[in-house]
Amino acid sequence: MKTRTPLKTRRARAEPRVSKAEANPEASLAGDIAKRMEEEILRGRALPGTRLDERELSERFQVSRTPVREALQRLSASGLAVARGRQGLQVAKMSIADLLDALTVVAELEALACVQASRRISPEQLATLQKAHEACGKAAARRDVDAFYDANIDFHNAIADASHNRVLQDELWRLSLKTAPYRRAITFQSGRMEASQVEHDAVLKAIVANNSAEAGALMRKHLSMLSDGIADFLHLFRRAEHSNLLLENP
Repeated sequence: MKTRTPLKTRRARAEPRVSKAEANPEASLAGDIAKRMEEEILRGRALPGTRLDERELSERFQVSRTPVREALQRLSASGLAVARGRQGLQVAKMSIADLLDALTVVAELEALACVQASRRISPEQLATLQKAHEACGKAAARRDVDAFYDANIDFHNAIADASHNRVLQDELWRLSLKTAPYRRAITFQSGRMEASQVEHDAVLKAIVANNSAEAGALMRKHLSMLSDGIADFLHLFRRAEHSNLLLENP
């Protein structure tokens, strides 16, 4: 007598499992576009208030509007994009109060990242951190703000990676995307790149020495806007070239 193959087994053979990306390639494409747009925001290529036009983005990424639309929906859901009536969808702006609060949280999270990185960093990650530090120094020496800012992001990202704390990394990424354009604007302050380089050097030495308490304290001080005075901070963002980055009526 012939034995019947169980229903679950027959279905598994007839319907091989596929990944979500294979099942819905447009969803995977939308995710890739969203990541690329996040990187543009992080690197200061798309500033707060920048209009996000489906047509322009589909042409730039050479895709249909469907994955672009889904990518924009993801940015909206995360608070990185907002609808502004007739002006359409834009990269979100922050109010002064929210920005100051966000920067305070970022300072604490990055301080924790330093504490954990000082105990967990691998030789390869240390080499990456040192390379980013050297790139910051070279950019500062030639007064290249864009190159310095990119290297600065790499420096802070390297510390976050060395923390080996995924929850921390996710939260830092989310907040860094929102605060990055404003942190970049601070780079234009006279002497800021040189000061940052000195502060980075102290943080790096503390991490190399496995001095977790010192590393955390130095990073917290490095990122604290209070150290430069709130009045100077607000004055910077009220200058003509930066005032359009802030949300006036939250």
